Amino acid sequence: MADKRALTDKRLFLVIGILLLCLSPVFPQAPDLQAVQIMLDGNDPFRGQSFFIYRGGDEARFIQRLTWEEVAYAFRYVVIVERMELDGNYHEVERTSVYENFIEVSLDAGRYRFRIDVYDLLDDFAFSSDWQRFEIIAALQPELSGFSPQAFFLDEDDTWEIILRGENLLPESEFYLLRDTVRITPQRHISEGTSALLVFDIGSLIPGEYRIYIRNPGGLDTGMGTFTIAFSRPFDLNISLGYAPIIPLYGFLWNNFRVNNHTIEAPFPDSFYALGAVARINFIPFKRVWGNLGIDFSASLSMLEHEREHFTANAYFLNTHFSFLYQRYFFRRNFAFNLLLGAGITTLFDFHFSYPGGQQTESEVSHYASVIAGFSVKGFFVRPFFISAGMDFIHVFSPEGSMPGFIRPSVAVGVRL
Repeated sequence: MADKRALTDKRLFLVIGILLLCLSPVFPQAPDLQAVQIMLDGNDPFRGQSFFIYRGGDEARFIQRLTWEEVAYAFRYVVIVERMELDGNYHEVERTSVYENFIEVSLDAGRYRFRIDVYDLLDDFAFSSDWQRFEIIAALQPELSGFSPQAFFLDEDDTWEIILRGENLLPESEFYLLRDTVRITPQRHISEGTSALLVFDIGSLIPGEYRIYIRNPGGLDTGMGTFTIAFSRPFDLNISLGYAPIIPLYGFLWNNFRVNNHTIEAPFPDSFYALGAVARINFIPFKRVWGNLGIDFSASLSMLEHEREHFTANAYFLNTHFSFLYQRYFFRRNFAFNLLLGAGITTLFDFHFSYPGGQQTESEVSHYASVIAGFSVKGFFVRPFFISAGMDFIHVFSPEGSMPGFIRPSVAVGVRL
């Protein structure tokens, strides 16, 4: 029965072939040998690759796809695959007849060549393609046995390196951290087979819990977790105390005072007042990779004194401000740059005039609104202790008409709690 069916199919194809031959002036002729193009990476469901991985059981098996251009009027193809042996000669390892313009094989690593024999609609041999050589490189399954450290703490660490231990960690391997759709790739890596060093850029680190993945050439991969990127402290509290003179820029501290029925326009006209101190508290609850946000409270106290021929003007100068603070660490988190902008109260108290005989006027107190803008740099010499240096600009809204502005440089020591 099978022989009769095959004979019937043969006759059917024979009839179709005769009809096509009769119509041959209408249809283009089959391409010659030079028109056959072998493609190892044809556009197919394999995402542009010439192989895919079949994972069955405990081992992964590579399936290679060999693809070529479809030949017009071809009934079938016979694909011959040969492998180069140690003697330098090729020996046949695969011979397959197919009706499509591709075959799928599973070949070991080595050097190969293959050829296509084309059969026409009468199932007669038409022609052969040239030999096409290709190489299959051994794909190694990576293995991870451990890694260190277990976490990056963005507010404590100053190096961003992970050391991996395992097998088949290759220079060509691809390493990355993965959490949902977040993928972090190291800036560079050094692989030595059984170990690998991954170096990351702090700007790419996003807080979260990740798995560490390695993917070798050929697509074999493995992962291990959990690796954590986080801040070790929910907030920072910095307290500092330091030296802070004041340097007037414009206006007067202060003007239009009457002494013994005489108007004193500027009781404090000096360009520098050396005696001063500043205390500062930073509260930083918002920490991000691009910087930290918080609130700054500062209070500075300066002593103002100016001697004239018949009297001396004395006062204490108090500035208290609340400010928004932006902070950014650099140089392996050993230094931080701070910017602040805020407002507060400037107070002139115990303001009086002294005379040579020991007499003095009654003291006065004045309060003024003021704004502040400043910057500072702090460096840790022995954590959690630090030294900071900076400068603030303060503008006072004085109702007397001569609104003073001054700068307040400072040098301080502090501690991060």
